[in-house]
Amino acid sequence: MCLFNGKDLSGWYGNTEKYFGVVDGMIRAANEDPVATSTYLFTKDSYRNFHLLFEVRQTRSDHHSTTHSAVAALGQPIKDGENPFGFRGPLLMFCNDWGIWDANRRNRVYPSGQEWLWLWEGERVGEWNQIEIQVIENRIQMAANGQLIVDFTDDPEMLEPSPIGLQLHANDRPQEFHFRNLRLATEPTGELVTLSDVGK
Repeated sequence: MCLFNGKDLSGWYGNTEKYFGVVDGMIRAANEDPVATSTYLFTKDSYRNFHLLFEVRQTRSDHHSTTHSAVAALGQPIKDGENPFGFRGPLLMFCNDWGIWDANRRNRVYPSGQEWLWLWEGERVGEWNQIEIQVIENRIQMAANGQLIVDFTDDPEMLEPSPIGLQLHANDRPQEFHFRNLRLATEPTGELVTLSDVGK
């Protein structure tokens, strides 16, 4: 099913007055003023096992921060300080940093032992990146541009049904991300459909 109709944010909630909107058939997440704590655009429905496909593009310029974005899932929307749209739980990060960060709990959980910034040579910097995420029970996988980036089996007690969120990271600099072609299945098959022969 399509998570985004290309026209408006029906089926989603978040700070749509300031940070999230629709531009040219895409979801735009952006700020000019500082963002005190990471904020999210959430689906109104919750999901546990799912298969998600989408494309994301980060605006890169001397004006814009290179801080990553992420998909939030399998945790809890929370009030984070003055921000009513925070999150506690797994963040599947992309653009300039790739892996899983467990927000407001364990910090980075995948890849383990890595420094804060984990660059990936397969990123299409400033261009569209195709992302595929699959969750079946406690196994979390993410592919990007045809390559497997994350394959992580977590403690099932740390995962729960929750909305899916698109992240605008805490930052004191401007950021801009665009999202399109968001498609979700609630009965994943176990196969990552975007993997190239090299990525398998």
